[in-house]
Amino acid sequence: MTPVYVLCAILFLVGIYGVVVKKNLIKIIIGISLMVQSVAFLLLSLGYAKGVGEGLFQTIGLITMIGGLGVMSLMIITAIRLYEKYGTFDVSEIRRLRG
Repeated sequence: MTPVYVLCAILFLVGIYGVVVKKNLIKIIIGISLMVQSVAFLLLSLGYAKGVGEGLFQTIGLITMIGGLGVMSLMIITAIRLYEKYGTFDVSEIRRLRG
């Protein structure tokens, strides 16, 4: 197992930690972004190391990165709208304030 794969796994685990443990909406979005980007880097490194499919892994990895950036921008817009409505990024406070 090469160090690149280990680094991708560590990055993914840091993202899971951010999503599961943190209560701040911005930190949750950063955690989701870390998970998406770690999968994209894993696909890119697999395609580079294996040389399989004439760049198939690189293509899928780049599509994953671009899709992840689009989803992240939508999550940030949603977070801004939630902040405008509730005045906080705290997820437990937003759940409590329903309205």
